[in-house]
Amino acid sequence: MENKRVEVKINNAEYVLVTNEPEEYVQRVALLVNKRMAQIQEGNKHLSTAMTAVLASINIADDLLKNEEILDNLRAELTHYTEESHAKNEELALAKQEVDKLKDDIHKLQIELAKRETELSALRRPR
Repeated sequence: MENKRVEVKINNAEYVLVTNEPEEYVQRVALLVNKRMAQIQEGNKHLSTAMTAVLASINIADDLLKNEEILDNLRAELTHYTEESHAKNEELALAKQEVDKLKDDIHKLQIELAKRETELSALRRPR
């Protein structure tokens, strides 16, 4: 994507941003910054624009770091669940092999039983 100019309004001041991001995204970012600055100014009307911007930046950076920590925790959970899933799949594969072996053993025993029943039947017949 090539860079484009996007006009945004933050704290009643207009800015032209050069970006390769979609305009809708840039406007959402500007809206977030504008809302944060408005929230800070509501609490203290005497703050300068620069101080308001710094406090908004601190708040947004705080949110970012907390969200990164949450994301790291989610990634760790996902890794754990993925590893657990692989282990369970291996257990399942071993259990299926055991079931197949037991089915084969049952089949062999059924054949053996049929042979023995035939032999027993032949021994019981009067001659």
